[in-house]
Amino acid sequence: MGTQENTEQSNRKSSISIILPTRGRIKTGTLEASLKSLLELADEPQGIEIMLGVDEDDQESLDWVNDEAAKFVEPYGCACKAKVFQPLGYEKLNVYVNLLAHSSSGQWLFLWNDDCLMQTKGWDSKVREYDGQFKLLSPHDNHDHPFAIFPLIPADWFILCDAWSLNAQNDTWVSVIAKMCGVFEKIDIEVLHDRADLTGGNDDETFANRKYMEGNPENPADFNHPNMQQARMHHATKIDWFLKRVGEVPSPSPFEQFLSGEVNPFDFAGKHNPKGAGQFDSINKKEEEDIPSTKERLPDDHKLIL
Repeated sequence: MGTQENTEQSNRKSSISIILPTRGRIKTGTLEASLKSLLELADEPQGIEIMLGVDEDDQESLDWVNDEAAKFVEPYGCACKAKVFQPLGYEKLNVYVNLLAHSSSGQWLFLWNDDCLMQTKGWDSKVREYDGQFKLLSPHDNHDHPFAIFPLIPADWFILCDAWSLNAQNDTWVSVIAKMCGVFEKIDIEVLHDRADLTGGNDDETFANRKYMEGNPENPADFNHPNMQQARMHHATKIDWFLKRVGEVPSPSPFEQFLSGEVNPFDFAGKHNPKGAGQFDSINKKEEEDIPSTKERLPDDHKLIL
């Protein structure tokens, strides 16, 4: 009986949870187009779980969730769930992501945007090729960024750290940790980010109101504030412990080599000029120039004593 159960478990394919805070993208059809691109190009859409985060003052989105969502996903056989939030704004995007991830049931957590379009047929099968591996999966996109703009992480990552991110830059948070721990993996999936500054699309209020929480390290909520860097190091330490525990990394581990200065997984930072992302030169650069600072910005690879 035990052997049969083990065989069934090994043949069972993983589920993928789409972590998707959304706002103001119903009337234009943007949200539906984004979800449709994921579901129609999936080999097994029934293995996908859509997790929507909706603000309580976004009536159009609430109406869609209550009146249309079930009918929309019915042909695909997948689950669609929603959590309603008091409006927190882009600067607290991590709160949406953390709570949606906490409520999800997938083995993979896929951070998605409502202005994105999946381009790859069978993308879910490509993700499942990595089942059982503790890696951050990074699809290709039109940002040309060395970090993962739309990362997938195993659910075990979230369980270990008890959070996706403590900062609104959710994609960069996990990318930096994955680079430090040697678990960053580019995957043969293509995503089009149909955002105003990249394609001219979706130049709307949602786009205009975004606020990036990086570039001002004096702000305790900023990505580069020392407390935030310390928190990322803490997450990386947990993941390094887990990877060594399950025998997935050599000794010394990539994280230990990073701490000792033997390797620098961020040596690309000064050589790359990504489109529409500000982890190297802040998106809020003009604001930084207008607000003088007496403190030097800390680099992403700055090491703190734990």
